[in-house]
Amino acid sequence: MKIAIIGFGFMGRTHAINLVQTEGHELCAIVNKTPPEIFLNTSGGNLNTGELDTERLKEIPYFEDTAECLKAIRPDAAIICVPTLFHAETTRLCLEQGCHVLLEKPICLDPEQAEEMIVLAKAKQRTFMVAHCLRFFPEYELLKKTIESQRLGSLKMLKMSRFSGEPSWGSWQEKQIKESSGGALFDLLIHDIDFLNSALGKPEKIWNSPALTEAFRGSYINSTWEYPDSGTLALVEGGNCYPPQRPFEAGYSALFENGTMLYSSVEPGKVKFVTADEVTVEDLSCEKSGYLKELEYFLECAKSGRFPEKCPPEEALAAIQLCHRHLALNQE
Repeated sequence: MKIAIIGFGFMGRTHAINLVQTEGHELCAIVNKTPPEIFLNTSGGNLNTGELDTERLKEIPYFEDTAECLKAIRPDAAIICVPTLFHAETTRLCLEQGCHVLLEKPICLDPEQAEEMIVLAKAKQRTFMVAHCLRFFPEYELLKKTIESQRLGSLKMLKMSRFSGEPSWGSWQEKQIKESSGGALFDLLIHDIDFLNSALGKPEKIWNSPALTEAFRGSYINSTWEYPDSGTLALVEGGNCYPPQRPFEAGYSALFENGTMLYSSVEPGKVKFVTADEVTVEDLSCEKSGYLKELEYFLECAKSGRFPEKCPPEEALAAIQLCHRHLALNQE
């Protein structure tokens, strides 16, 4: 399969790093508004996702315009990593040209546009998946498995957190891009919102902290999700914090009937289980990265024509609908 990467910022670089680790696939083109001598030597992002082979990538055909790339190269699939403002437009263009599409999260900000993208992908019989990567990270896969198996009994409370420095790299420096990103809710906390939706379903109630929302102008989220049928409460906390140099940190604390499960990105791959009898640590650090597993899954689905059941686009739509529920609470 020939794959084009459209948008070569932090996530474009991350997908390129992982694409060279897959077999039977060719990075056939890069689309970016700045030339290779700039974007190949520019780092950014809030965490280290690997080393880029810049010498190898200098040989890849480069385009400034997506339509021109699709016409000249005719890739089988596109990995779209452009700013959220351009998600719907770029996805439609790629699907119309017959490409399978892996789109960086969020699907977009407008639920109606998201529905149109999903309908178009089905009409074109193309694989369309939104890169909600937590579904593929071993630490979160283990959490979901523990919830479903009731290994520690029923889940009583799950706290998920995600903090990053205020983005200041790449296109984030452009006022229009920053203001159209959806902020910390749609761009950062949507990771945890999507995971909760996949593991627990839609909450009956969402409670926000209006004081924190007002004080930090929406860049700090602190909310409680209520699931009366199961008796579970979920807490979502985090945001983009000043200064930009603030280290990235994410994790969870899951309280079950018979124990607690703990994870922090400060110790990647290490998940702690605490019960009345013992404390054990499951080491997942030798597993493939979530980014690589996500990419391999998308490519397998695209190659075989399978629907991405593990990460369906309809649930990416549900994630932004939940974000809009948060926004509505802030406006009450």
